Amino acid sequence: MEIIVLEGLPDKGKSTTIGILYQLLLRVGTSTNKQPLGGDPKDFSDIVINYKNLKIAVFSMGDNSTAISQAIVNYNNQNCDFFICSLSTGTPKVRANNRINQFRNTRISKTVASQSITENQANDNDANSMFALI
Repeated sequence: MEIIVLEGLPDKGKSTTIGILYQLLLRVGTSTNKQPLGGDPKDFSDIVINYKNLKIAVFSMGDNSTAISQAIVNYNNQNCDFFICSLSTGTPKVRANNRINQFRNTRISKTVASQSITENQANDNDANSMFALI
């Protein structure tokens, strides 16, 4: 399994970006069982199938290191080809980082809004960059 991680500070659009990526995946693939995670309505987990004959796990709750680590094990056991997640860098995420580093992984730094780019543009750009890695 290969892991794609969207990293950044809390409340900078990681879950929103993962949601945009998820919608891109659903244009070409099929959801198997989307489930909410935690208390944030933007946080969810699902497996998308039938895009390039891949099994792609998506996990957007980037603040809980233990949950990320457990999800990686779970989706690896389900023979997913990719695990895509967000990871908050506001505090150390030792369990999550240790588990991520056991796999081939690509880490993308979350683009944040500025005078030259809107939040929507930053989120769309990051989602499309992640989609291109699949």
